[in-house]
Amino acid sequence: MSQRELRNKINISALVHDVSNAVVSESIVLKQMIDGEYGSNLQEIKTILISLWQTNNRVIQLIEMYQNHQSRDRVIGLNPSLINEFDFGDLLNNVYQEYMPKAINRGLRLHYKTCTKYVHGTRVRGDAIHLYRMCSNLLQNALSYTETGDIFLRLLNQGDDLVVLIEDTGIGIEPEDLANIFLPFYRGAISSPGSGLGLYIAMMVASDHGLKLSVDSVVGKGTIFTIKFPYQVNNYYGVDATIPKKPRLTHALPGRH
Repeated sequence: MSQRELRNKINISALVHDVSNAVVSESIVLKQMIDGEYGSNLQEIKTILISLWQTNNRVIQLIEMYQNHQSRDRVIGLNPSLINEFDFGDLLNNVYQEYMPKAINRGLRLHYKTCTKYVHGTRVRGDAIHLYRMCSNLLQNALSYTETGDIFLRLLNQGDDLVVLIEDTGIGIEPEDLANIFLPFYRGAISSPGSGLGLYIAMMVASDHGLKLSVDSVVGKGTIFTIKFPYQVNNYYGVDATIPKKPRLTHALPGRH
């Protein structure tokens, strides 16, 4: 298989992966709404309806991106035409609102923790669609491998850096799998219902935005994924003037970007 054929296979598989996750999430929420879990009138269900609307819009944008031949090679990572400045705290709150019903459906407790003050604020510059995919896939991974307990989504500072932590109390990752979990289609020693693309997508987005994505895990106790936005003097967190000019096909191993 040529590099282009492999890239096309990964692109379409990643598109199907994220669209499928969104549709499943929406289906769960709609069933909960039918059961009356969010209230019985428009005012009571307005917040969850807005979340559904936002999720649906992201799905439409992903599909349109793939349909656009000029953007097709940017289906994973970063699309320069979509770079903007926005509040990353708002993005994470939207992720939290989208995944809360899914956590409840699985009997898990999902928490979103923020600071009262950030040393340089929470404004970032980047492709919001892809950054959302990065966080969404990491949170989906936490949900998939946690049977009981809590999942924490945190936005904090480590020195001048802006940092996201996604921590679970799940089964953990075997040491022999840690070096390979960001490879496309890798599913590890433990049987997984997924396609093996979620962590690959997350790593590609982080890499293209100049972020540092790392993982710490203890088998039987849980996993923490850390996303670090390095501080840039007199600039927003995230993408600077250096943007990848050509799409890259990488094995996504930490330290090889």
